Amino acid sequence: MSRIVSSIPGRIRIRDNKLRDQTILDRLKTELLNMSVITTLEDNCRTGSLLVRFNKNSVAMPSIESQIDSAVDRVIGNPAASQRLLSKKNLNRYNKIAMLLLLGTSLSTLNLAGRKRRIRWHRLTGYLFFANLGVHLFTYRKSLFRLFR
Repeated sequence: MSRIVSSIPGRIRIRDNKLRDQTILDRLKTELLNMSVITTLEDNCRTGSLLVRFNKNSVAMPSIESQIDSAVDRVIGNPAASQRLLSKKNLNRYNKIAMLLLLGTSLSTLNLAGRKRRIRWHRLTGYLFFANLGVHLFTYRKSLFRLFR
């Protein structure tokens, strides 16, 4: 898997959280220095970043990128698959969309003919709206507590 975050002729930046460990960073540097086209390496252990400078005239970009990527995979290994089915960002997005749709539906059900049916659908969509509102408030609880401190 590619951990290359920036690639321009003569310079490639690699970033991964595992590169914050100095031993892994040193192993990767020794692995990359075995390549003849690489001229200098600049590391930043605090950010988990490694800047690779190379002679851009001696090798094609796709070739050096694949070589660096395979070297990084050999040292760091493949990342573990994400366990989360839904990211927090997407959960918030879908929850907000559901809230808007349910609020609109709840208000539009008041125009239905027949009092019994109108009240039943208005209550149902209202309950679902409040359930989504609870999820929304729980998600943003830290921001709300900060607001009312």
